[in-house]
Amino acid sequence: MGLLKQVFAMTAINLRSIPLRMGNSLVIVVGITGVVAVLISVLAMLAGFRSTIRNDGRDDRIVVVSRGSSDDSISSLSRENVADLAEAPQIAHDGNDRPLVSAELVLVAPVSRRRDNSDVNVTLRGVGPQYFRVRPELRLVSGRMFRPGTHELLAGAAARAQFKGLEIGDSIRLQDGDWTVVGSFAGGHGARDSELITDAQTMMSAYKAETFNTLSALLRSPAQFAALQALAAKDPTLQVDIHREPEYLALAASDMNQLLQLVAYGIGSIMALGALFGALNSMHAAVAARTAEIATLRAMGFAPLSLAGAILIEAALLALLGALLGVAIAYSAFSGATISTLGGALFDTQVVYSLTITAAITASAVALAAVLGLLGALPPAVRAARLSVVDALHEI
Repeated sequence: MGLLKQVFAMTAINLRSIPLRMGNSLVIVVGITGVVAVLISVLAMLAGFRSTIRNDGRDDRIVVVSRGSSDDSISSLSRENVADLAEAPQIAHDGNDRPLVSAELVLVAPVSRRRDNSDVNVTLRGVGPQYFRVRPELRLVSGRMFRPGTHELLAGAAARAQFKGLEIGDSIRLQDGDWTVVGSFAGGHGARDSELITDAQTMMSAYKAETFNTLSALLRSPAQFAALQALAAKDPTLQVDIHREPEYLALAASDMNQLLQLVAYGIGSIMALGALFGALNSMHAAVAARTAEIATLRAMGFAPLSLAGAILIEAALLALLGALLGVAIAYSAFSGATISTLGGALFDTQVVYSLTITAAITASAVALAAVLGLLGALPPAVRAARLSVVDALHEI
């Protein structure tokens, strides 16, 4: 019998004997199931957060902060700086020849999370009158626009879904009394959907603010970016940093990305190590319990490599079964689930996003499962291949 046929024959024998050692087999399947389900869920968190941040970015949109500021919450732009930048020839204009800029003040508003009633903060953003033209992906979906000079707010659709007290007509206690939610906006599936917005001038008056935090603007074209940077560099009164929006968002979200990566790969590594030892112990026990059988097969002419190969295939198949169960659990429990998490340096508030399970994440988790199964079975497979027939039969 050829080596390949021996491997297939041994694999069939091993698989038929699984019901007789169900406990050991389940250790591998359950361990791998847990690793895959958890790994997919935490990687989906990372992918969902990255997708939400990326969805806010456009190459022809810029974000301006004061020089050296790592994010808008610590930036300070004077009204003069805002006016100078709005008049730059590289800035796009609307049909009425008004510059498409939005000078913004960024603070926080207290809300309660729906799922556990915990007190958290969301971003409260004072925006300019051109805000929705600067961000055409956003649109009013219910209610009406806030009126400048009044304590009125718009709530992002993602924020409304995740937090209490943001329905139209609800009030939030902020500076200078209660501020009323009069409408809701959505679009772009980005982090802006997690915010509350109001008129910047009204907000600055209420909070006694003298400067803006940031300026968002549309360029006439993405190619105008370098010219605008050069123009700002020549003006000593403009102590600002100008970023393309995608680059700014990547920079501002880097801390949160690193945290989610640490969680994903830290938890995944710990669970993978546990599953590896589980597979190792289970396959070792299986080989030890079948010493006489293996010795007999060796005496009948089965090659050592066929015995080792069959053990590796059995472990890989059990691991893949666990992987399929883990994928099914992850998709049913986590795919598309909406959560909120601390936004780190980008907002220092809650960012609402959906868990995104991609084909690449699923493939990576399944591949890891197969590798863990093979690594766990490798030492027992080598032991079976090296087993002395004479010594094993003497031990019977």
